[in-house]
Amino acid sequence: MSKAAVDFLRDHPFLRGIPDDELQNVINAITLVSLEDGQRLLMEASTSKDCFILWQGKVQVTSVNLVGKTLLLAELGPGELVGEMGLIRNEQRSASVTAIGPVKALRLDRPSFEYLANLSPLFYESVLVNIRIRMIHSMLRKATIWSVIPDAELRGLAEITMFKKVTKGEEIIVEGAVIDHFFMINSGSIELRGQKRRKTVLREGDFYGETELLTDTAASHTLIAVEDSELLIMGKLEFLTILDYYAPVRQQLIKVLNIRTPHLLEKVTIAIGEESIAEDKESLPKTKDKWIDQLLWLVGGFLVVSFLALFLHSQWWKIATLIVGGVVGPAAFVAFVRSQQLIGFRQRRLVLVFVSTAVVAIPLAWYLERIWLFEVKANSSDFSQLYVPLSVALIEETAKLLICVMLVRTRKIQFLMDAVVFGAAAGMGFAAVESVIYGWVHLDEASSIGMLTVLWMRALLSPFGHGTWTAIATVGIWYASSMHKNSSLGDVKPWTRWRRAIEMFLVVVVMHALWNYHFEPGLMKAGVMAVVGIMGLFLLFLLIRRGRREEFHALNMLNPTMNEAIRHDEQVKPMTQELYCEGCGSMSPPGTRYCTRCSQALRIK
Repeated sequence: MSKAAVDFLRDHPFLRGIPDDELQNVINAITLVSLEDGQRLLMEASTSKDCFILWQGKVQVTSVNLVGKTLLLAELGPGELVGEMGLIRNEQRSASVTAIGPVKALRLDRPSFEYLANLSPLFYESVLVNIRIRMIHSMLRKATIWSVIPDAELRGLAEITMFKKVTKGEEIIVEGAVIDHFFMINSGSIELRGQKRRKTVLREGDFYGETELLTDTAASHTLIAVEDSELLIMGKLEFLTILDYYAPVRQQLIKVLNIRTPHLLEKVTIAIGEESIAEDKESLPKTKDKWIDQLLWLVGGFLVVSFLALFLHSQWWKIATLIVGGVVGPAAFVAFVRSQQLIGFRQRRLVLVFVSTAVVAIPLAWYLERIWLFEVKANSSDFSQLYVPLSVALIEETAKLLICVMLVRTRKIQFLMDAVVFGAAAGMGFAAVESVIYGWVHLDEASSIGMLTVLWMRALLSPFGHGTWTAIATVGIWYASSMHKNSSLGDVKPWTRWRRAIEMFLVVVVMHALWNYHFEPGLMKAGVMAVVGIMGLFLLFLLIRRGRREEFHALNMLNPTMNEAIRHDEQVKPMTQELYCEGCGSMSPPGTRYCTRCSQALRIK
């Protein structure tokens, strides 16, 4: 090692006071490391046991948060110590260290570090203080509830934040106790037990106490550690000062309060404010295009089984064609509508609605139509009489909506887009079975051309019918429900909500009846169907646009934009994975930090 490097070490504040002969033993064990721009000195999650004293140049310290976003924790220069946290805590590296331009660093292995610590209490104490502040700062940085706070101010906050370890089974808070701290979970699991709510488990990134601190109420839960855990604890005064100074954080926690305990909003003791969300002025994010792949697979499969049914003349292939042909249009339409949603559910819930409507609503509608229409002097198949298509429309739309109400509980339909997607799934489940029934009539013909013609026509026309109508009617139910009161679209009087629901249902019934009505001139029939289909899709797209804006607003309220300055952004992988919420089963866009339905922290598995 050069004389300049040795002189640098001798002048280092941490090493002053150590006798020259003892210090020389350490210097002999130190090696010089040279890095080019962008090279890694330390890698997050690695198990290396060395620390480094920076001699020349600068490095950036970065870490990946729970949802996969790279965070800039610090930029360090000559004289700074890096990697010492892993030595003290004997854990994997909590961050990556990357060179910014040419860098020279002095490697200190574990035996040499421990030797220095024994020689100089000042060195060891200085390292401990530095580690505590850096560790808490890193934890606060990853606790994305504070993501919008400038880093320099977050460092000051780290100095007054307490770090606490709790053991498995330890009782942290007792229900009914007065709370004067804000708790953040850094690692482990904490269970919330209360009389009025089911058990909830909080994990890394979650927090507790905002409701009690904002409303001056007693703890509504008992908190018990499910496993050995680490907590960050902030005093009430510091917590309220942050909310008073940073509007985005205040809005974020008010949104959390509105999700968790909306009945306590009126008890909030701070000024909520009317700040607007800047991101709402931006264009909506692009929709997911995975539905196109699903459409291509469905159409391709339908083509294959269609050719096999035509050339093999097998009854089994005809039945397979019948089933695939009935599903292809409805399934593609549901996939398209789901792709418009920002905060959705897993596909199996849509499949449940799709199948349940097909199994229950079709027999129910058939039974009611037979009773209703046979009781009057009218041919139940004569759709040239307005009474018949109107009755059929009323019965079928009611049957489908009953399934929506049964399977999609009102409290689960939190957003307008939920109603659109679940309504489309219910309507298309009904349409799929109808297509199979219509195709079944032609199943025993000598040629399969008739059956295939019916199936292809109904697949092409399916977006204009049941799925669109039921989606619109389900939105009416959503408007009439109490969940609309918590929507960002605003609250309205109960009668206004019910009137809107009735109007939307009647519009759907009229469109359905006109679609089925038998007009004598064929061109007039086609024209009416075209007008009804275009009108339905137009209304549906208006609802989708409004629903997406509502979801976008809710996402931005709970997840303010983080502005990061990462020098070597080519190393940062783009986030493309949807995030699954373990609390409520929602799927959120990549990079979302908190679930907009239940406010629990999201994480990449």
